[in-house]
This record gives sequence, C-alpha cells and structure tokens, in this order.
Amino acid sequence: MTLPLEDDSRPPYVQVAEYLRRQVDMGELAPGDKVPSSRDLQEKFGLASATIQNAFRLLKNEGLIYSVQGRGSFVRRPAPELDASEAGQQAGETSSADTSPSPTADVRYVQLSQEVADLRADVAAIRETLTGVLEMLRASENPTD
Repeated sequence: MTLPLEDDSRPPYVQVAEYLRRQVDMGELAPGDKVPSSRDLQEKFGLASATIQNAFRLLKNEGLIYSVQGRGSFVRRPAPELDASEAGQQAGETSSADTSPSPTADVRYVQLSQEVADLRADVAAIRETLTGVLEMLRASENPTD
C-alpha cells in the first residue's frame, strides 16, 4: 500500500501522521495500544525511515503518542478536560487571580499527570513480566521430578 502522494500535496510524513491519527479516531488504535513499528510503516508505504520518524515526532509533539525505549510507540490516553480553576485546585493552588497558573501551565500539568499515569502502567507491566520470569527461573532451579 502506498500513500496517495499524487492526490495529496502534503509531505509524506504528514500523510503518515494523518493515517495514524485516523486509526486512533476510528478506534483501530486505542489508548495504550502499540503503534505499528517504523519498519512496518516503511514497508507498508514504501517510505524512508526518516520520513516515518518525522511522522512519529509530529504525533509525539501533538501528545497523541509516546515512545518507550526498546518497546516501541504507544497511543497516549487522552488528557482529561479541565478548566483553569479545576486544574489549579487539583494542583493544590488557590483560585485567586494573583496566584492562578497560566493556561499553559494548566495544560502542562494535565500532560505531566497523564505521562505519570502512563509510566505507572508501564512499570506495572514490567513488574508483571519480571514476576513471571522469576517464577520460571525458580521452577527451573527446583524441578519437581
């Protein structure tokens, strides 16, 4: 499959990003799902690695995906919609005009909260994997014949 390059004047990396965005919007990729690998997308669309990496970079900057070294890229859970007063109250800040955070700070707070939640989920998955490996090692050390 190739991208409709002749039908679309946008750069190929933008088209790949749009393809992945549509997969998320249509529910084919859900929050927490692994995004197809760079190699898979290269083969699917006949594009260079740098083009696919640019598409990933665009989606990371938008906050749609995140990457875990050695594991791949994943769809980020959508950040909850908070107004400025809710975000400030959740951060333990007062709602007075003099001390309320800027809207940019509110957005960053929500993004960081989501990243922490994503990291906690990753740690839980790693812990589960390690527990399984330890159980297998213990079983191989103490075979019950």
